[in-house]
Amino acid sequence: MGAGNYNQSTRERVADINRGLIVQTSVFNNVTYIAIGATPIFTVYNRIRLYSLDLEAVTAFSNTATLLKWQFDQSTPAVAAFDITGAALTCAQIARGRRVCYVGTALDTAMVITVNPGCSLQTAAWMDIGGEGTIGTLDIIGAVAATSGTSIITLTYVPISVGAYVESLV
Repeated sequence: MGAGNYNQSTRERVADINRGLIVQTSVFNNVTYIAIGATPIFTVYNRIRLYSLDLEAVTAFSNTATLLKWQFDQSTPAVAAFDITGAALTCAQIARGRRVCYVGTALDTAMVITVNPGCSLQTAAWMDIGGEGTIGTLDIIGAVAATSGTSIITLTYVPISVGAYVESLV
C-alpha cells in the first residue's frame, strides 16, 4: 500500500509527528537578506526544540566569499543575542540545490555546506531555544554580504512549551 493511498492531510500529520513542524521562507534574493550583520528570518515564540535549519540555493551563488551563521536574539525579555552556529566555510559559487546546514552538537558548531545538490545529512543533535513567555528571532549573519543568487530557508522544530511556535519573516 503506497503513500498515495492516504489523504494528503494524513500524510502531513504523520510527517509532523516524525520530523517536527516545518516553517519555510519564501524564495528570496540573497542581496536583500544575506548582509553583513544580523537579518531576522524567523520569530520564535516561547521554547522550541530546533531539529534542522537549512538554507538551500535556489539559484547559484556568485563568487563572493559569503560566510553564514545563525544567532538567536531574544527581545522579550531582552537577552543579549548569541551565536547558535559557527560560520560555514565560504559559500562562493554554491550550486543550485546545495544546502548550508545547521548540524548541532554544540553552540558555535560550524554550519556545513552539502557536497551534492538535493542531499543533506540530518542534524547530529537538537537545540532548545527560547523560554516560557519569551519572544526572539533567529537571525542569519553574513560576514561578507551576498552579491547574487536566491535561496529558501527551512526550519523544522517541535514546540516544547505550551503555545510555542515559529513564523517566517521572509
